[in-house]
Amino acid sequence: MRRIVVLGGSGFFGAAAAALLRAAGAAVTVAARGSGAGLRVDAEAPASLRSALHAGDVVLDAAGPFQSRSTALVEAALERGFDVLDISDSLDYAEALRPLAPRIAAAGIRVLNGCSSFSAISAAATRLSGLAEPVRLTAFLAPAARHAARAGVAASLLASIGRPVRIRAGGRLERRPGWLEARDFLLPEPIGAVRGRLFESADAVTLPEAWPTLADVRCFIDTRIPGLNAALAVAARFPPARWAALATWRLGLPAARLLGRGDGGLGFEVEAVGGRIRRLAFVGSDRAHLTAVAPAVLAARALAEGPVSEVGLVPADRQVDPQALVAFLATLGVEFRRLDGSPP
Repeated sequence: MRRIVVLGGSGFFGAAAAALLRAAGAAVTVAARGSGAGLRVDAEAPASLRSALHAGDVVLDAAGPFQSRSTALVEAALERGFDVLDISDSLDYAEALRPLAPRIAAAGIRVLNGCSSFSAISAAATRLSGLAEPVRLTAFLAPAARHAARAGVAASLLASIGRPVRIRAGGRLERRPGWLEARDFLLPEPIGAVRGRLFESADAVTLPEAWPTLADVRCFIDTRIPGLNAALAVAARFPPARWAALATWRLGLPAARLLGRGDGGLGFEVEAVGGRIRRLAFVGSDRAHLTAVAPAVLAARALAEGPVSEVGLVPADRQVDPQALVAFLATLGVEFRRLDGSPP
């Protein structure tokens, strides 16, 4: 079995991924900038990456926030010959990787970008919808804030507050005001009704690679923290409020974990040519936050155990098998549901 290195493995999601891999019997090395990790690595320092990571490694990249990351890790992978999969939801990061696709394929390595809630689970939901030619995907995130209110997650959310964000509309990327557009969705219990606000995700770039018919891709989030949605709506409309939020958000994380819900879910509405609509959801109680790392854990195990023939920048729909993902999430207490009587 190849070595699995969890970069950012001392952080919340990195540690969760490492624990799940170990529970499955994988040999895991935790890598981070701090001295407490098994392997000391700076994800943005090329010399550090080249000295610590080796040919044949499987590197699970959980070192967020990805909005501020460069392509240094993938450049090191091209030079050293190891595989990379990340849990990024950043559209900017996804775009930065796309020009490297020819070099990734030529090097014979594998890079799985967005092997997380966005975009691997979005792709799995689209495949599970059974609609061969989807034209619209709308995703709704109801995070388990009691667990997920962490610095990297908050930074990702705030990146969409009060600034133009990019969505896919009419077959191309368009800029819309972040957080101002709202949509409603009914998730199964224990979640119930959510009112999501528009935020930016990598789905707008990654999913049309798998389904060229996708003309409209948008993502919405409901924090479900009392008062926070309203406060962020004010911040989105008034620059001084946004500046105050950006200056003080770290102070609010303990309160968000205290007030936030422990359950969480993801809902999807997929529309096909001709107007057929399928609604699907993944919901869970105590361990719903593990949904974010589940695709990367499955993919890392597959790469480590090998052999895997596909090389290159792997599209979101080919990173994990949808049925295997559903089965794995079920072991974590996260249930897949087809809504509105959608057929299997």
